[in-house]
Amino acid sequence: MFKNISKFSWFSFVPFQLIGLFTTALLILGVISTNYLWFTLIGWILIAGLGVAVGYHRVFSHNTHPDLPKWKENIILFCGTLSGEGSSISWTAIHRGYHHRYSDTDKDLHSPIHGKFYSAFTWTTKITENNPINMRYAANLLRKPNHIWFHNNQFKILWGTPLLVALYDWKLSLMLFCLPTAIALMQDNLTNLFGHWKAIIGYRNFETNDMSQNNLILGYLGWGQGWHNNHHHDPKSFDFGKAVSGKWWEWDPCNIFKLFLNHGTK
Repeated sequence: MFKNISKFSWFSFVPFQLIGLFTTALLILGVISTNYLWFTLIGWILIAGLGVAVGYHRVFSHNTHPDLPKWKENIILFCGTLSGEGSSISWTAIHRGYHHRYSDTDKDLHSPIHGKFYSAFTWTTKITENNPINMRYAANLLRKPNHIWFHNNQFKILWGTPLLVALYDWKLSLMLFCLPTAIALMQDNLTNLFGHWKAIIGYRNFETNDMSQNNLILGYLGWGQGWHNNHHHDPKSFDFGKAVSGKWWEWDPCNIFKLFLNHGTK
């Protein structure tokens, strides 16, 4: 059930990047009206923001909201599944058990120490049945039937949802689902690289035991994931920006979801 996680690279990252480029070309050529960009914005907010940055990363991997009602979890799980970044279970196991536990060592699966291109694009191809992920790092999620269900049906949701919408409006499908998924995949893979490589604009607020860097562009446009050095300094904080560093200009966009997460939570 949990083997060969790398297949999501071939059934999500590669095809959705190609579909994203195709969709962008249709926009440039005027085949798809720029009015559809509003749907891309909505999709990006829900998929990259609520689904991955809030859900997979903060709520599930770092357990920032342990008492979240199941119906809210399911909304987040649906959005996160549409990101093409795997399931909440595999994402959490990789992030907890390998990225934070062994940050910037040989056991960190997507650290730039293995190579910059590898860190940003090809690391998932190495997670195979012969080199599996230890799912016990996501043990709490393995006890939740809704997380198991989304894990087992991730490709049906990832591909079935845009295909179903395409029966109504193929342009809407491309702009609301496919393009935001391509963007989410790209920005989070770039965070693997620039979150641990200084490059030109990287900087550190804290001397952590890794190479984590803050990145201005990914801080704002990557749903706060770019305040990466702050996050490695204080992984349990929901707000990766000002709440950790005290710098007013390090604003974490995920704060816009706090009302949704906190309202009605026990």
